[in-house]
Amino acid sequence: MDEASDHMGAASTDDSPGDSVGSSMPVLQVASWDGVSSNAPSVTKRLQVPRACDRCKRLRRGCSEYRPCRRCIESGLANECRTRMPQPRLALNASVPAPGPQLAELLSSRVIDYCTERFFDRLHPTIPILTVDYVASLRATAASPDAGLESLCVLAGMACQVLLQTEEPESLFQQGVIPDKNLAFGRLLLEMLIPTYQNMSRRSPISLETCLVSFFLYACEAVLSHHGRSFRYLRETTTLMILFRPEGTNDTSRLIMDRLFWVLLVSERSHAIRYRRPVTLQITKDSPSLDSSDPSLVGFWSLAALFRPIDTSFIALLNREALMISPSPDSLNRVELEVNSALRLDPGLHDTQKANLRVTQLWLRVIIWQLRLHLGYLVEESHQRSLTFRYPIDVARELVLSTRDLPTSSFTVHGMGMTEKLFDVASSLVDVLARIPLTPTYQRGIEIESSPKDDLSYLRSLISRLPGGADVYDDLLEKHIQQTLPSLEMGGIESLAMENLDSQ
Repeated sequence: MDEASDHMGAASTDDSPGDSVGSSMPVLQVASWDGVSSNAPSVTKRLQVPRACDRCKRLRRGCSEYRPCRRCIESGLANECRTRMPQPRLALNASVPAPGPQLAELLSSRVIDYCTERFFDRLHPTIPILTVDYVASLRATAASPDAGLESLCVLAGMACQVLLQTEEPESLFQQGVIPDKNLAFGRLLLEMLIPTYQNMSRRSPISLETCLVSFFLYACEAVLSHHGRSFRYLRETTTLMILFRPEGTNDTSRLIMDRLFWVLLVSERSHAIRYRRPVTLQITKDSPSLDSSDPSLVGFWSLAALFRPIDTSFIALLNREALMISPSPDSLNRVELEVNSALRLDPGLHDTQKANLRVTQLWLRVIIWQLRLHLGYLVEESHQRSLTFRYPIDVARELVLSTRDLPTSSFTVHGMGMTEKLFDVASSLVDVLARIPLTPTYQRGIEIESSPKDDLSYLRSLISRLPGGADVYDDLLEKHIQQTLPSLEMGGIESLAMENLDSQ
């Protein structure tokens, strides 16, 4: 699912007296000025500024006051959001509201407190790109009217991601701190952040804050399933990272940039696999090292290690690029070996980290299997199970066993990306079940109750609980089952799997 399509009727662009979208109009005081000084008093005119943009007028829908408006942003038409009106000639002392103060008004101290706490509790284990001291520094700098806009935008970006990606609990709305629930307020905050960031003057050399704002915009657009815009901000952030020069930065900034590099590398390579995109970041001798000395980052470094072997050559194979050098089975064997050995056992991992690491590792195994299938490297029988056609059955079984003890919330926090990974595993399992006769599953010579159909039902039930699952991916999986394996009966098993998830 890509950008939302714009379906507009043939309604007239002229406003009728009873048109609700144009009924409320703010008044802007402007003075006529022709650029020549004069002693004559200026004539003040009252100019009505229509609140609705052209598209909302045509649709006869409500429209927000800011540009681009919320409706156009959600439809993927922010660049086309405009209002036709004569451009007033402003007096020298006329003031036009800037988006920065409006953003600061939305981002109250209590909102920042709440979102900072939620970020470090829910998101920091996976994206450790902020520190407590750095956030305190941002808050102090954001109060400055001259130099604080970048810091304000970083705080707003962090708050947007928290509100959009970790919706519960709704304590801010219940306490009257924000005017709407987290998701709606997060969208409004994002609507204000985008024009503020776009109108912000760019410093040279590139600042850490600019990189962070761009990353948070990518993360927010990804949560909203705006795939085209999220990829644009992701590519912008990786480009800023390549151009960033660490000379003259303090230790905190360098630490954050080092972590941001690996967060971007993971994000870009995961995005490239799921949407068949090219990648820009490469691991070279100058890349930041994986510092495993901090015990709180063990899970993060394991995640980075999972994607370390997924280099540009692997992505080129996946994208079916015309290569001058033919791939070899040994190269995929080396990638698989590194993926299998990437995780470090640590009892202190958060549930969110366990869910992300376990699912991502097994998902990458399926991606490697799919690539081997395309290249003709699979066989009927092999001592190396990953080289056989049945391998997704083994992956699904391991996924169920390694994740069924985790609460659903530990998967939900990772957004649509988690749903898509589980969907890939389930789809490959369906493909295999359609082509390979099922035999009883044995463990140490004893037949066990679980079957591949049980595992598929578990995966489908879990997918339906995650972002985009019920709306998009459950229907896609159902269609895939009906087309590929119409004889599969899953009703009773699905109910059992749903009961197991309800008990978590």
